[in-house]
Amino acid sequence: MKFESVSIILPTLTETDSFIETVELILETNQSADIREFIAVVCEKTKKESLESIEKGRQKAEKAGIPLRIVWQERPFFGGAIIAGFQAAEGSHVCMVTPDMDTAPDILPEMIRMAKEHPDAVVSGSRWLKGGGFVNYNRVKLVWNWCSQQFLRLFYLAPMTDWTWGNHLAPAVLYRSINYRELKHPINIEKVVIPLRLGIRFYEVPGVCRMADKPTVNPFWANLLYLRPAFRWRFASKKKMLADGVTPEELLKKINN
Repeated sequence: MKFESVSIILPTLTETDSFIETVELILETNQSADIREFIAVVCEKTKKESLESIEKGRQKAEKAGIPLRIVWQERPFFGGAIIAGFQAAEGSHVCMVTPDMDTAPDILPEMIRMAKEHPDAVVSGSRWLKGGGFVNYNRVKLVWNWCSQQFLRLFYLAPMTDWTWGNHLAPAVLYRSINYRELKHPINIEKVVIPLRLGIRFYEVPGVCRMADKPTVNPFWANLLYLRPAFRWRFASKKKMLADGVTPEELLKKINN
């Protein structure tokens, strides 16, 4: 397949100024032709102030010639938001960017550059590669994060350095075809291990995770749940990994064509 453009998925709950800053940063650092659209995914819990910020972001995006659409999620939680974004995307590729700067939107230009060279692969942000890192990150969670990365490398026998960050740029048809079982942050594991099991290549780009100075919606105990999809999909059949009506052969043919 060929990289034509990327749809930027922005799951939005409480973000206000940071939403606008994220859109501005992406507009300033990327070529307009590479961005198909922004998709702000919202739900009934999205704050009024956030919706107002989305409208301001829309004005800035449309001034640059890029549409910004609002999509209401049907399934709950963070996972439900990004699934809704993937299903609505019109670009050849998709990339989820949290509008609180957590997923390092500043590395998007490098991710797009690599996606143009390897359009059939997943380009993944890594906090553990040289040049990456963590800012304002809980120390206990940092130790757990490092240990979990080492475990997953051994468990899946793959050289990935960051399995749990949600920063991925991938063919849209791939992320639309996955049989997601997780609806909270462990969905980030499914976005990695299922493509790996299907034989999709990964390329990593270093990035810095900058945690917002506010209470997290993903507390430490929730990190233990990342192991659930890791074990679920390690030995599952490839057919079970995909949505109804999608076969591994057909999907790989679309991606590799």
